[in-house]
Amino acid sequence: MRLLHISDIHAGKSLGRVSRNQDVAYALEQIVAFCKENKPELVLVAGDVFDKANPDNEAKEIVFDFFLQLNSLGIPSVVISGNHDSYDFMKSLSKLLKVINTFVFHKPDLENGIFEFNNLKVACLPYPSERVLTRAGEDAKLSYAVVVEKALKYLYSKVSGATFKVLLTHLFVAGSKFTKTEREASISQYYAVEPSSIPEGFDYVALGHIHGYQRLEKVVSHAYYTGSLFQLDFSESGQDKFFNLVELKEGEPPRVEAVKLSLKNPLHSVEINQEDYRRELEELKLLDGYLKVHLIVKDKIKVNLVVDTIKEVLGEKLIKLELLTPEEILSRKIKEYKEITKVNLFELYREYFKENYKKELPKEILETVIALYEKASKEL
Repeated sequence: MRLLHISDIHAGKSLGRVSRNQDVAYALEQIVAFCKENKPELVLVAGDVFDKANPDNEAKEIVFDFFLQLNSLGIPSVVISGNHDSYDFMKSLSKLLKVINTFVFHKPDLENGIFEFNNLKVACLPYPSERVLTRAGEDAKLSYAVVVEKALKYLYSKVSGATFKVLLTHLFVAGSKFTKTEREASISQYYAVEPSSIPEGFDYVALGHIHGYQRLEKVVSHAYYTGSLFQLDFSESGQDKFFNLVELKEGEPPRVEAVKLSLKNPLHSVEINQEDYRRELEELKLLDGYLKVHLIVKDKIKVNLVVDTIKEVLGEKLIKLELLTPEEILSRKIKEYKEITKVNLFELYREYFKENYKKELPKEILETVIALYEKASKEL
């Protein structure tokens, strides 16, 4: 059985004044072309179909046309909501989309969260918002991560007898490498689900929410974030984008092929110096896509002329222009280094704890370590 795994379409995304719907359409056209050639039996969409709860009409048309084209190829789709999607809006689409063999799971529902297709069962867990998963009673006293773990294990119990078992979900797994384009609150330690929470019996785990492509090595099952279909903002400049073709064979590990997408409008974040900006502009105007320019200012008296020239030469390619002194540039780089170091430090401690105590790092200990680190950072 051959499956296609995509996630984080983010139709309706904008960057400043610029709509990114062309980028969405360009990515989805490539996926349809791939499906025509390779004929997967099912497409899995791991959430964040839209960028906003109330998407614009063009975004809706692009997404609906994508599912119509898949249906014309005889390929059904299974779709879950992400944290950017509105539960109510996705529910309003579900009956209509079912007509074109697009099956929407709009909200966590443990009793009705299984999609059956031939000898495959897909356990579907849309973005598990706290208010939906945690109810009055016993669960109200449990942490978010524990409640999600219980939900995952319950869903697995409902698919355990199938020949092929797949988990389709939209959540933050601890240890995954996130970008700066995910909503910050949804990737905090509070919402981190431990890799060990995912039952090992799944043949494949199709994840959404994190925008960079990666396999989660700490999950026993084959678990992948395929990431967003295009570069969402300048923090993703230089990042390649992919989707997965997954082949399942009974008694064998899945064969996973990462398929690279080309980009309609690649994003570039660049620094140019006031002293030789004209030479650098000649190179920048040849680039495809959109630009964020950091102008390093040394002479504030003449900077207005430089700014006007940059805007004139780059035109619509220029999305953002920031004026920074050399000292401000250095300060930003130090801050970025500290953020990277902090993430790596916690991962190293997690590995140290597991190696020495032969179990996963408890959440309360990690929270204590984070608090101590933050206190020490302020004192330094």
